[in-house]
Amino acid sequence: MAWNPERRLHGAPRSFTAPSPMVRFRRSSFEDPSELFAPPPMAPATLPSAALPFVQQLRIHLAGDTAMPRRSAYAAGIHDDATVCWLDAKNDRMMTTAPAPIALTLLQKLLAEEHPALSLAPVPQELFEQRAIVSSNLPLRPSLWNIGLAATRLDRLMPPLQMDAKLRLRRWPDFRILAHRPDHFRLCALLIKQGASVQACCEILDMPQRAVQSFFNAAFLTAYAFPVMGEDAPVRPSPTDGLVNLWRQLRIRWSA
Repeated sequence: MAWNPERRLHGAPRSFTAPSPMVRFRRSSFEDPSELFAPPPMAPATLPSAALPFVQQLRIHLAGDTAMPRRSAYAAGIHDDATVCWLDAKNDRMMTTAPAPIALTLLQKLLAEEHPALSLAPVPQELFEQRAIVSSNLPLRPSLWNIGLAATRLDRLMPPLQMDAKLRLRRWPDFRILAHRPDHFRLCALLIKQGASVQACCEILDMPQRAVQSFFNAAFLTAYAFPVMGEDAPVRPSPTDGLVNLWRQLRIRWSA
């Protein structure tokens, strides 16, 4: 950002919306690529590779890999050289550049495609905080989870997943994700212990394929789940019946 003598004259702190800087900010495009793609102050080796598909870039951004401590926690989702959303993995925030329903529907539509026309660009914290002044926040992982659920197609999982892929959960998802979704609770209880494919989950838990596919998409997109190798778990009565009953009792108690 260019130095502004009026800012120094009035003694306004950098984040304070003084009259002159605010007018200049409002006049500039919300999706100004010159600001968006300004090189962030970090080594290129710490950033997700632009050659990776968007879903893989997003998973790296959300995973919090300790091998890349200098990686920016802030990023922008880009479609056709325009910013669709801003992501804050550190504080679980998402901001959209259009009204949220429109932006989320666009992301859902793009992620249902075999090769989503999306990319992820790192953003300096200063620029992210500037955008946050004029944007409303959404919870990041719950929003992405809902997008993953809605991006399901009948014939396949979200690329790069294949129908024979086996997933296992790294940890339990955000409780807001599981609220009012007992089938997801059952899937989590199974996949937190072992990896399984869509077909195995359908047979073990007696669930429809489309419901399991949508769960796989959401869990993979949000980096809660990771692919594993090996044979599927044997088909047996669900070990989660007790957990489902506990879940039902908790819901009744909270709604009382």
